[in-house]
Amino acid sequence: MSQPQTHAELKQELAATKEVEPLLPIEKKLIAGSLITGIALLVVLVVVNRLFPLNV
Repeated sequence: MSQPQTHAELKQELAATKEVEPLLPIEKKLIAGSLITGIALLVVLVVVNRLFPLNV
């Protein structure tokens, strides 16, 4: 079993053996939920900031 000597060889070996697995439905739902939650919280932050601005 030969060890790759350089970074380029290692990268090439990993690219050759890389198998892409599709996302599970629950993973897609978790990603969508996280994005929606993040965007909703940003909107809430903007609204609160407009209604109650800090007068520093």
